[in-house]
Amino acid sequence: MSIRRVAPSLVLAVASAVCLAGARDAGALTPGQRCEKNADKALSSCFRSTGKVEWKCYRDSGAACAPGDADVAKALAKLETKVLDACPDTATVTAAGYPALIDPAALVDRLQEACTSNVASLVARTFGGPQAAVRNAAAATDQACLDRAYTKGQSLIDYGYRQYGKCIEKAHAGGTCDPASVTAKIGKREASTTTSILVKCPALDGLIGIDPATFSARGSGQSRCLTPTAHGQTAPFDLDCGPRGSVPVPPLATPTQIVLDSDATGTRCGDGSPYAFWIRLAPSGSPVEKVVVFLPGGGSCLDGPDCAATKPDLFESINDTMSQAGLMSSTKPDNPFLNWTKVFLPYCTQDLHIGGGVTDVFPEITVYRYGARNIQASLRYVRDVLWAQMDATVPGGFRPDRLQVLLSGSSAGGFGAAYNYHFLLDDLQWAHTTSVQDAGLGMDNGGPDGVFALAAVALLPTSPGWGILPYFAPYCLGPTCAETYINLDQAQSARLKAVPDQQILVVTNQVDSTQVATTNFPSVPAFVNELRASYCDIKGAQGVHSFLFASNSPIHGMINDTSWNQALIGGTLLRDWVAGAMSDPDSVIDKIATGTIEASRPGVLPFPCTTGSPSGAFLAP
Repeated sequence: MSIRRVAPSLVLAVASAVCLAGARDAGALTPGQRCEKNADKALSSCFRSTGKVEWKCYRDSGAACAPGDADVAKALAKLETKVLDACPDTATVTAAGYPALIDPAALVDRLQEACTSNVASLVARTFGGPQAAVRNAAAATDQACLDRAYTKGQSLIDYGYRQYGKCIEKAHAGGTCDPASVTAKIGKREASTTTSILVKCPALDGLIGIDPATFSARGSGQSRCLTPTAHGQTAPFDLDCGPRGSVPVPPLATPTQIVLDSDATGTRCGDGSPYAFWIRLAPSGSPVEKVVVFLPGGGSCLDGPDCAATKPDLFESINDTMSQAGLMSSTKPDNPFLNWTKVFLPYCTQDLHIGGGVTDVFPEITVYRYGARNIQASLRYVRDVLWAQMDATVPGGFRPDRLQVLLSGSSAGGFGAAYNYHFLLDDLQWAHTTSVQDAGLGMDNGGPDGVFALAAVALLPTSPGWGILPYFAPYCLGPTCAETYINLDQAQSARLKAVPDQQILVVTNQVDSTQVATTNFPSVPAFVNELRASYCDIKGAQGVHSFLFASNSPIHGMINDTSWNQALIGGTLLRDWVAGAMSDPDSVIDKIATGTIEASRPGVLPFPCTTGSPSGAFLAP
């Protein structure tokens, strides 16, 4: 065999041509395109590095890395250097397609926040909350299972994000981007990730409530939200996260009803009709990122006769109007939340706002249990409205950690505010969210008809269950977690106060005949005694505070009626207590009253503990 020799001059000529071509390709990028490309890659690198560092911290210490961890700081600093190198001024950032109110420093902040918060979301979903309650309690084999899910999940999120980014950048540079091909590639990777997790972790849902396929699908969802964070313009993709034409910004200070597409969002009401909710953006001059979310009540039904006896209007939402009572008022000047953005999420599924998409087909009636799906899809829609509005009007644009949110609910809505709280903190990454749970304590009566027994049925994945397990907090999955005031709130407590306004406010009148009836207590005194014992059990729990009113009138629900402005304990009105908890979260203390209940209700026992927060005891008439 002969070897053909190539003249050195020819080799040099070819090499020079390749170098020149590379120089021309690099030079073909405009400053804006180079800025976008560097930002994209910097976020990917940060997410991968920080994800590995956090995993090692959880492996070695059972907790997140300490604030200021050197390796995390190094990853964030690397991101900053890379972005500022390619995006030196506001003109370049704007040319890259980012909103006009974002300058280089704000772009760095936006990407750094996305890096750390998306790692935190993956940690919470995989290990059982940021406190890693599931991983820390698991056997070695189960820890290996969760670690496999974590590493494969992180790889999937980054893969999907990079596929979107490469295609978008190609389109922005005048090339061809085929969204269908990219979607197919990501779908294939999602399927292989599911298979890979199954090999090591076939019983993932027994640990954290979701199976490998759902786990992978939620990872792909994260990649779709990372993409608009790093790319100001995401065309030609029509992603389901971020500003887009299909989610228009409604007029300010105007209640606007949004009817969700059932097929696109997986939502529906109990009678099968589309789910509709209301949003009223803050008026001009008020911060749109301050948000009150309210979930109303309306009971619950369990079986065919019970559901058939329920009023038909409790199974649909199109005809619901936006609440204007209590903390939702946009007209009463004394409401501390007067000019906040308001979101009203009607109740139409009779499943305490936590149904996971099960259809109960009874002989008497068919009921769609889609409560949690309705809540989550609605709040994602709200997120995207706020994203667009903040990008257009707020210096620095949208970041989830800029929102301050009050997630509230009364009666069945109080259950909903408790059950869905983790979704706002972990999935939406709304770190500054307080949950106000009003008249939805869910206390167990100790009998076969108590909350624990009913929850055991509701947890079933198919009818007559509600399929709620994949929507519950992954660190509290059993029937006892349906009891909000003790078990769920205590489990939540371990992950609260990462920032001051991560807290739970429990509000109720102690004499509440509706709660007595709906949770099957034998009498008002039995309910009050259990409430008082429960308070003593949870008193002092991190981030959990109580306002226990003591009217002999059987008041049910206090934050959405006249009690909002009238309930007084020790000189503090309920409305001012909630407002103070939002404006100065670390100063809030328990407000506990006895009134004349013990004297007028034979059988009611005194509180079995000293009442009040560690920061300031308070017992009032």
